[in-house]
Amino acid sequence: MNAVLDVDAAVELWLGNDIPPEILSTPLPDDIAREVVERLKKEFERYWYIDSIRSLDYAERIIAIGRARNDTGQIALGTMSKGDCLASLGNMEEAWSLYEQAGVMFLETGDEVGWARTRVGRLYLGPKLNCIPTTLADAEQARAIFTRHGERDRLLRLDWQTALVYNYLGEQHRALELFVAALAMAESLGEAGQPHISPLYENIGLTYNALGDFHQALMYYERARELAIARNQTLSIARIEASIAEIAQAQGYYLRALTLLHGALEKVTVESPFEVAMTKHHVVECYLSLNRYAEARDLARQVIRDFRMFNAAYELALTLLRLATAEAALGNFTAAQAALAEAEPIFTSLGATTWIATIRLWRGRMALKQGDATSACQEALAAAVCFQADGQQVKDATATLLQGQALFALSDFRAADTAGTKALHIAQKYNVPSLRYAAHLLLGQIAEARHESIHAIRRYRAAAATIERVQRGLTITLRPGFLEDKGEALQALIALRLRAGDAGNAFETLEQAKSQVWLGYLMNRDHLHWAQDDVRNRALIEELDRLRAEHQWFYRLAHDSPGGTEHSSAIRTEQALAEVAGRERRMRAITEQLYLHSGGQRANNHAPAMSLKEIQQTIDEETLLIEYYNDGAHLWAFILDRQTVEAHRLPLTTEALNQLIRQLQANLAAALKVDPQAPMAGNLTHLARRILQRLYALLIEPLALRQYNQRRLVIVPYGALHFLPFHLLYDGSAHLIERYEVITLPAAGLATRPGPRRPPGALILAHSWDGRLPHTQTEAQIVQRLFGGRLCAEEAANRSALQTTPTQILHIAAHGEHRLDQPDLSYLQLADGQLYADDVLQQDLSYELVTLSACETGRANVATDEELIGLGRGFLYAGAGALIISLWGVADHSTTDLMKRMYGALSRGETKSASLRYTQTSILSENRNLHPAYWGAFQLIGDDSALSGPV
Repeated sequence: MNAVLDVDAAVELWLGNDIPPEILSTPLPDDIAREVVERLKKEFERYWYIDSIRSLDYAERIIAIGRARNDTGQIALGTMSKGDCLASLGNMEEAWSLYEQAGVMFLETGDEVGWARTRVGRLYLGPKLNCIPTTLADAEQARAIFTRHGERDRLLRLDWQTALVYNYLGEQHRALELFVAALAMAESLGEAGQPHISPLYENIGLTYNALGDFHQALMYYERARELAIARNQTLSIARIEASIAEIAQAQGYYLRALTLLHGALEKVTVESPFEVAMTKHHVVECYLSLNRYAEARDLARQVIRDFRMFNAAYELALTLLRLATAEAALGNFTAAQAALAEAEPIFTSLGATTWIATIRLWRGRMALKQGDATSACQEALAAAVCFQADGQQVKDATATLLQGQALFALSDFRAADTAGTKALHIAQKYNVPSLRYAAHLLLGQIAEARHESIHAIRRYRAAAATIERVQRGLTITLRPGFLEDKGEALQALIALRLRAGDAGNAFETLEQAKSQVWLGYLMNRDHLHWAQDDVRNRALIEELDRLRAEHQWFYRLAHDSPGGTEHSSAIRTEQALAEVAGRERRMRAITEQLYLHSGGQRANNHAPAMSLKEIQQTIDEETLLIEYYNDGAHLWAFILDRQTVEAHRLPLTTEALNQLIRQLQANLAAALKVDPQAPMAGNLTHLARRILQRLYALLIEPLALRQYNQRRLVIVPYGALHFLPFHLLYDGSAHLIERYEVITLPAAGLATRPGPRRPPGALILAHSWDGRLPHTQTEAQIVQRLFGGRLCAEEAANRSALQTTPTQILHIAAHGEHRLDQPDLSYLQLADGQLYADDVLQQDLSYELVTLSACETGRANVATDEELIGLGRGFLYAGAGALIISLWGVADHSTTDLMKRMYGALSRGETKSASLRYTQTSILSENRNLHPAYWGAFQLIGDDSALSGPV
């Protein structure tokens, strides 16, 4: 009985959190030592998938018991177990050495089974340390030993690890056979085999994933995750979720993929640096799919450094492939080739034929980008043959598609069609949207080249529909990048319609691309709100607020002139810029996570595609809608009234337009630096009118507007035209605003959405920016005198003031800045800090009119899909019916006079466009030579109707 108590006490002591040093060095009796070591080994295995550090501690204790007793077998067991832990933590070379030491010790004791067990652990390290032939040869000896001794559990582990090696080599079918055999053996072992079932499910899932069979892979992943959750195996859960994310990414569910990956990172950050690197590797893949190449490159470089530190050759080579993709997309072909050149010998030495073929595929893509279609075709064919032999159908389809694209470039339409059709069938079978889009696009291009217009239209529409379905599920941070290279099908479709003289369908196709994005945001505004009741979100928001305060400090240090700030600092400009860049990266990462957490689980309300007829029904008899379009070479203009639609090709190239806009912007900037009454100002006015007249001749005159006899123009810009003040265009005797009321819409489909109707009154925020804008208070008082409501001045002009029920008008008079380099970081300066577009999106700002009387509030960058990125966009997405915003900074006192006139007209019941027209033309009439920089900065975007009800 005492012996039992002694054993139990010893076990309890050795399993405790802390063991006194004198206990560690005291030899245990044989029977107690055996029992304690057995229990430590069981606990080691129990914590293996839960807490690797704790397992490592148990391994060290086994070694300590063996050393105190001078028991080589127990030292060997602990050393082998320690090797297992270090391998999982990324210490590959030390783990290899420990396995070797343990193997020698086992042989010294005559324990050949023990030696064979160390060979199982080394199998895992083979691909990582570039030692696959050695590990496979040892594995065959171990197999014979386990078979001879009837060690079924050990055979299971050996099959499992051998299968992993074949997975690395790209021999998935051979790996699958071994995994299935190991699973059958685990199930036959009863309770003893249960701990192995979840990781085997996971690895079978990985194998099916590599084969492109996503359905089977997901089925096994979900089984594995269910068991891992039941056992609270954190690392396993994280690893499985990262694998599920990989499939979600391949199938176009990028929001789900990133949500899973962020969750996986949270789970592994403390426990396993190696798994952190692996999860970040998956994030790199996701960024590449979303066209976030700069972020993918930067993260890939970080992951590569980590894998070099871990001496993980296989994972290093994989990440080098991702880096090559990012560098090539950024146009850095030399850097891309260097990454491939480093990865290739690693895969060659491993005998990983699939990955060698993948490198050939990558080289083929770069060759095609550089105009070498022949080389691209050869590389793609070689890769496809390898993938097909290994049964990797999705990779086979990817290589076959590249072959088709190269053949199309070589004008071999028949062979290109065969390749594209094969790739499409596989993409449809396995639901790979990016591959499906590219295949439809290629087949459309082939049909168009064969003059089969109907077939080409059908293919292009299918390609566009594929992308529309994917982008519908993206957040506001993910959508612009993803759509960056997905416009080719729509552009080709519009071009076909225009060549056929089908202006109506060409216009509808254009609006499909623009309106659905805008209307989708407006119909799903709640998806833009960060969940405040989530502990994780609250922590992120607190960190974001801290980073923004630090960012503002360093930004001023970096950009204010010496002595231009009240904050003295020894920090150099270069250091301040580095601090700014680091915080901006982290701020962007946090806002992305907040959108993922808040909108990722909600169903989207689908925004319908607006028809030509629906848009025309919004146009009254006095209005004409003009929508511009750039086909990449030339500009087009669509003109719509209630009954007709026309398309005009304009005598203007993209290059010429950009040059004229640059000239105008330089002229405006120069005018704002001189006194309006100075002689130089008159010269600049004359030059401005020449530029504006040239733009009028190219953009407006070909449309022969006078035949329509309307008094109001709704203008929908495209691309660089978003930066153009259309109302200032000059016909030789008058500006456009003198002849028409001018309204701007980012998409014509927004005209179908009626503006909000709110109770009378105004919310007015006035912040003088430490006294630098003294007229903001006068301006605010004018608005309050006309409309009543609440005036929040100086310290009261803060972000919390916006958290109120909207009325008719929101007027913000404050300093603002548009960041050309980082448009999403454009801001308004309020009393409690900078108000960013992301902050705006968290509010209900469904006022009838929002006026931003600040510098450059109307500036925006334009994504390829025509999604505006800037501060003004945020107010529209937050529900504002209309915006009056400035395209450039205007003198404080000039703005006050302009606002007084405009709000006076609004208070008399004029429409918004009529009020702004009256304001600008009345100022101009008082001084015909006044430069437009002083009277023409503001434009109206959105709903034109007069304020509702009595004011």
